[in-house]
Formats: sequence, C-alpha cells, structure tokens
Amino acid sequence: MGGTVLREVLPRVVIERPRALPTHPERVAFVASWGADPHVSRSLSTLVSELARCGYFVVVVRASDSVEPLVWPTPPEALVVRKPNIGYDFGSWATGMALYPQLLRAPFVLLANDSLVGPFGSLQPMLEDFETRDTDVWGATNTLQFSPHLQSYLLGFRNGMLRDRPVRTFWRTLVDHDDKQQIIDQYEIGLSELLHVEAYVTSAWIDHAQVVEPGENPVIRGWRRLVQLGFPFVKREIITNPSVVADGVRARETVRAAFGEDPMDWLPTTPDTKPR
Repeated sequence: MGGTVLREVLPRVVIERPRALPTHPERVAFVASWGADPHVSRSLSTLVSELARCGYFVVVVRASDSVEPLVWPTPPEALVVRKPNIGYDFGSWATGMALYPQLLRAPFVLLANDSLVGPFGSLQPMLEDFETRDTDVWGATNTLQFSPHLQSYLLGFRNGMLRDRPVRTFWRTLVDHDDKQQIIDQYEIGLSELLHVEAYVTSAWIDHAQVVEPGENPVIRGWRRLVQLGFPFVKREIITNPSVVADGVRARETVRAAFGEDPMDWLPTTPDTKPR
C-alpha cells in the first residue's frame, strides 16, 4: 500500500490540451483512460465525441507511463490531462475533480472510463435515463457480486453532491493499492457502501436482475442480454479474451449484427495489460 493518490499524482500532472471552463456548467464528464502508449483507441475517441454531442463538457484524465502527447483519430472536444499511472481509474477521477472542483457544481456529473469497447451507438437513451431520474447517484448497471454496488465504469452524480463533505473526503483520501481486489473492495464497493451509510439514493439504468442471476457480473456474464437491451458497449476483456465467459466467442458476431461494427477495430493499438 502506498501513500495518498493525490499527493503522489498532482505535482506530476500535465495539462496536455487546455480548454476554457464553462462559467455555469450544466453537464460534465470526467473520463478516466489508461494506455501503454500515446495512441488513443477508437472507443475512447468515440466516447468523448458522444458525450460532447450530448452536451457534456469532457475532461479526459489519461494515466500512462508514456510522456508523449496523445495521438487522437480526430481532435477531441475535451480538456485533456496526463498523469502517472497511479491510483487506477478512481485515482484519475479524483485527479480531475481536484484540478477542476468548480465543475462539480454542475447538476449532472458523469464519471466514465474506457474499460469497455464502444459506444457503438448513441448514448442518448442512457444519459436521458440518468438525467430524468430523481436519485442522487446513478449507474449504467448494478450488481450483487461481492456486495451490492453500482458498477464503476459509468456513474452519474446529481445536483452537486460530489461537493458534499463525506463524498469529497472519499475522493481526497484515496490510497494507492497494487492489488485488484483491494481496488474493488475499497474503491468500487467502498463508494457504494459510503453512499448507503450517508443515505444517498442510488439507481441503475439496467438492473442486474434483468440480465444475470444474483451475484453474477452483468457486463461479463450478461453481456449479450445487455446488448439486446440497447447497451452500446461490450466489456473489453470479452473481446480480447473470449474464454472469460461461455458465450464470449459470439461477441464479435453479436456486435456486428446489432451495430454493424467489428469490435476489434475499436481496441487500443497495443495490448491492454492493466486490470480494469
């Protein structure tokens, strides 16, 4: 276990692509990304474009040991920050929020990452669900795996609640871990437990019961049902290692049939060895 993530990261941050901040932010998305080299995948580029198209001011926080400027397929409509590969996605989100706390006033704030392949279609239905819910915190999916929690690849926070003291303290005091299970327990599950203790109300766009049995991971075991329900992503691990789930070998043909896209074209140019 290392020190506090922000203490280690903030002095080494590079603002690679500055952008004027909105005076009165309405919709904001902090997108955590990781890459071994500076090349940006089609998935990340499209995710940023779709969020911007839906009215979100996007901040990309890229974790990498590479010091080269990022290479985008098309110039992004986003503010781009590079940071050392410390703290995983939660460390990247914490970094973005620490750098730009004024954005947390926005009525709608998303935390997203690039651990999925896609989006192969519009994000509008998903984001409309987020913006029309009356809950405090929203997730694209939830799960009972390990413990009830919102899955952290896409979370939404409403009405400035990321500025509330308990939540702000959670992000400011994240500790760096090397073990993936510790990351899940203390970051992903830990956040949902904090929200429960503090009596925040949570909801999910697609509830786990619609796609998997209790205790199973919706984006792994229930990937095909998610696609059938309009979920425009597939977990990257299923594309790169289909044996992770029994019907993983059908992922490419399923995506082609549903969206007319080959998910292999959406992957990073170098193998992703970072656990997500």
